[in-house]
Order: sequence, then C-alpha cells, then structure tokens
Amino acid sequence: MADNKNKDFANFTQLVRGRRMTRSFTRDKVSAELVDVLVGLARLAPRAGNTHGIEFLILENSHVDEYWETTFNEKNRDDFPWPNLFNAPALILIWVDPERYLERYSEGDKAKSGLGEDASAWQTPYWWVDGGMAAMTILMGAEARGLGALFFGLFDHEENIKASFEVPKRLKSIGAIALGFADNHQRGSRSLDRPKREFDEVVHRGRWAT
Repeated sequence: MADNKNKDFANFTQLVRGRRMTRSFTRDKVSAELVDVLVGLARLAPRAGNTHGIEFLILENSHVDEYWETTFNEKNRDDFPWPNLFNAPALILIWVDPERYLERYSEGDKAKSGLGEDASAWQTPYWWVDGGMAAMTILMGAEARGLGALFFGLFDHEENIKASFEVPKRLKSIGAIALGFADNHQRGSRSLDRPKREFDEVVHRGRWAT
C-alpha cells in the first residue's frame, strides 16, 4: 500500500512540475466524452459549504468559432503571437453563482455565520476560490490525459459572451479553458522570463519573520 501511495505521489509531482499553459494547438478533435470527464472531475473540487454554485459552459465545433468571433475576430489577429490558439477544438467556460452561496449560507447550519445576508459580508468571496479549484482540476486532468490547456480571462468580453450564449446575468465568469492537443510551435509568454521567488522567500514558519 505504501509503495502505491509513493508511486501516486511521484506521478502527481511529475504532473505538477510538467504542467504548462498551451498556447498553440493542432486541429485534432478532443472527444466530447473526455471533455465531460474533465468537467465531471471539476464538479468534485472542494466547495465552501458544499455549495453547488459552479457551472460550466462547454463550447465545441461552430460554438468555438462563435466565441472567437465575439471576442477576437479575424480582423484583429494579424499581430497576435499565438495564431494556432484558435485551433483548440473545445472551450470550457467556468461560471460562479454568488446567489447560490448566499442561499446556502442562509440555511440552518450556516446562518449564524452572517454570510447569507449579502455578498459584501464575505471578506473572501469563496465562489472565486471554488471556481479556481475547479479550473485547476481541469488543467491537471488535461495534463494527466496528455492534452494541452490554456486558462484565460474573459475580461471586458464577459457581457457579450453572456448575451451570445444566453448565460444568466447573475453568473460571474472565472475564465475559460482552451482544450486540445499541443502542436510543435509552442511560444511562451513574456511572463515565463520572470524568475520564481525562492522557497525560503515565500514560506514562513511560526512567525512571518522566520
């Protein structure tokens, strides 16, 4: 049993260390079944109060084209450094529903927290935390299955996307994940040039100064 656990941890470590954002994809399709498996795993990610307030919009085929036409149409792509990003055959858009969190924290076992009254009561709005955990689950699942994935934000396109795909207005966007197979033309972003801070710079034991 211990040997199996050690092997599992070694595999997990390899996944974490090997995961990279993919910005250039082939046109090869990803099966709808595999996309559903990844989203199904994301549903199992931790949730505050076991609130069911994370939702997913899966876009494939012509809906992917519609997404890019809405947010980044071909007329504006001439200088874009990752033209094969648009080859990704699937997009997963992750949405959070703050109202469901307020409803959950108005229930008997959570009401004393006071978090069911208004979103402003949440010093840390856990719908964002939970959405990030769901996104990371998809990214790690994609890595485990040999897929490429890129997480990116909707930013000022959020309202247009809601209108185009009939997303309820109350939902808020965590971001989107492009999913597919990496091609051989990967080009990192400038962010990769930034050195990571050393372990001892970011880890504190007992006191912040230590």
